[in-house]
Amino acid sequence: MSFVCAQSVAGEVPVNHAVGQQEAEKIEKSDSKDLSFVVMPIPLSNPSVGTGLILPAVLFYEPKGSARPWMTGAGALATDNGSKALGVFQKAYLGGDRFRVSGGLGRADLNLRFYGIGGGDASRDRSLKIEQDVDFAQAQGLMRLSTHQYFGLRLRSVSVKTSIPISSDKYPQIPTPERDMHLVGPGLVYQYDTRDDELAPTKGTYANAALQWNLPGWGSDRDYQHFYGAINSYHEFGPNGILATRFAACDVSRNAPFFDLCLFGANNDLRGYEAGKYRDSTLIAAQAEYRWHFSKRWGMVAFAGVGGVAPNFSDYRASSLLPAGGVGLRFMASTEYKVNVSVDYAVGRNSDALYFGIGEAF
Repeated sequence: MSFVCAQSVAGEVPVNHAVGQQEAEKIEKSDSKDLSFVVMPIPLSNPSVGTGLILPAVLFYEPKGSARPWMTGAGALATDNGSKALGVFQKAYLGGDRFRVSGGLGRADLNLRFYGIGGGDASRDRSLKIEQDVDFAQAQGLMRLSTHQYFGLRLRSVSVKTSIPISSDKYPQIPTPERDMHLVGPGLVYQYDTRDDELAPTKGTYANAALQWNLPGWGSDRDYQHFYGAINSYHEFGPNGILATRFAACDVSRNAPFFDLCLFGANNDLRGYEAGKYRDSTLIAAQAEYRWHFSKRWGMVAFAGVGGVAPNFSDYRASSLLPAGGVGLRFMASTEYKVNVSVDYAVGRNSDALYFGIGEAF
């Protein structure tokens, strides 16, 4: 077993760490790899939840006969404004990567800021302090349809209770029915994957799309659909360099509650913005990142992108798009599985952010 513990300074943690897959038909294993455990205690400071500590930990392992590494992870968060959270997840590949199974659950008590809905509300920079109690559970299973295509089902359950300590007409308003909601329903998931490595892709394409329903017949308080999709591409570029690109889009139907709209800055689309400050019924984001390894275990990245939110895809204008860019440093914490710990500094329009995490942004 290999172990690494990385201590860092104040920053934000990416909401999501994207990972890649090796092509199963090219892998023939007779022995399982060693366990590799990566843990990264992170002092945290951002305007969303205050100052505190996040402790994510991920165990990477490859059972005998498995085509890809499995992952078991957990995380905890606590800050000085009273926010706290706990969560666990599991990711496994069965039958020579014929089946992909994942799941997670968590509990969070968060003190956040709500800036309103739409770019216009966010640009006024006036926020309402809210308290949210969140319970989340999700299970997902996919089956391989062809060499690089996977299709499957998802079941998601989310309960959110929102309270407003101090309310005023001067601040954005949250409809009363959306302050205590339970959402549950099935979803469809599609993946297209030609990447050459599970955790450090150097070439190939990864597309992921999910359509989630929330249905009263399943016990949901609201009836609406939520779509999110992204396409990542990786190309070798120069000596020891990789050019990675990503395009993401989100579309939510009418009747969605404010907390399940398309949230700009979530899923690292894009870095440099407070997650959820900009939210609306649609989202688009495009970015490119150059990754350069200047030694066996150390590397640097530079990235730039643009995106935004709007009520409809036809409403986007060049003047309303949100640019972002930044640089980052990488250290390969696990050489067995090529897992990086990362620190990125990103600048957006009238905002900046520091990110620490395990794995790449996408």
